[in-house]
Amino acid sequence: MSLDIVLATLDDHDDAYALFRTIAAADNPLAPVWSRLSFDCFVTHPFPGEHTERHLVRENGEPVGLIRIEAPLLENTDVATIDVMVAPHARRRGIGTELFAYAENRARELGRTKIICVTLADVDGCPPARPAGAAFVRSLGFEPALPEIARQLVIADVDEANLERMLADAWAKAPGYRVVQWFGTPSDDLIDDVAYLDGRLFQDAPMGDLELEPEKVTADRVREREDSLAVRGRRTVHTGAVHEESGRLAAWTTICLDPEMDNGQAMQFITLVDPDHRGHRLGTIVKIENLRLARAEDPKIARITTWNAAANGYMISINEAMGFRPAWGMMEWQRAVR
Repeated sequence: MSLDIVLATLDDHDDAYALFRTIAAADNPLAPVWSRLSFDCFVTHPFPGEHTERHLVRENGEPVGLIRIEAPLLENTDVATIDVMVAPHARRRGIGTELFAYAENRARELGRTKIICVTLADVDGCPPARPAGAAFVRSLGFEPALPEIARQLVIADVDEANLERMLADAWAKAPGYRVVQWFGTPSDDLIDDVAYLDGRLFQDAPMGDLELEPEKVTADRVREREDSLAVRGRRTVHTGAVHEESGRLAAWTTICLDPEMDNGQAMQFITLVDPDHRGHRLGTIVKIENLRLARAEDPKIARITTWNAAANGYMISINEAMGFRPAWGMMEWQRAVR
């Protein structure tokens, strides 16, 4: 077996993207698939604070694999996230093992001492997963660190009366708060509070056994992230809850729209409630109000995907009540670079 592994440029992306879509369709047809623009921007416009690489693998001139490496530059600078993908027809021949060895060496060259990877996995409450990915990383010495569940909301199945009841019940618990909504970059009077809430993610969300330090999010980082999403053709829809007495943003959630994504897919991103303002059902309020805003902004949305740690019972309960249903399970794995 003779493999040619090259650092991919845009000149390689016709082959790379076609292979990416083939693998995605074979492994998890329900999952949102990056648009070609987002796929290209991974190479041309990395997210701020990240070093990213994509490698295309050919055998006798035929594309058979992809390697993706992400290495944070601001926090967690000892970590590399690695994704190895092999064409369905080329599996069970040792290609994945060779590609992982190559990727681990790149992580070592980048000064990384820990590797994180993600696979489909059997998680309680989810449909059974294909076992190959989990078995592969176990064979490489990885330990399970954080089980997660992807849930999807099929818009055609949304029970509007149920959402209205949920919202009314939640508002009864939230006197003294009001909703604020925006697209893209938050206004100057909100951006510092958005940065504060964003920076709480690794503190407040269950992280299992993952060894990650919280991000030090600033207003500038929020602006840079939104600019990077816009370059990818994505539009973010935001809803927050403002505590009227203090004027502070007490809760915040985001849905990401991508008109280039197939089949009307959208993605539910972060939802956070400031610990000082919990107990008022603000998570329910901002998620339902944001769903309505996203649907008004893009009536073609057919399905929204969200991801939660399996242990995040609070957020899961809101999602389930809204109509999100388990679609697939995942595991984040970690081990030291060898």
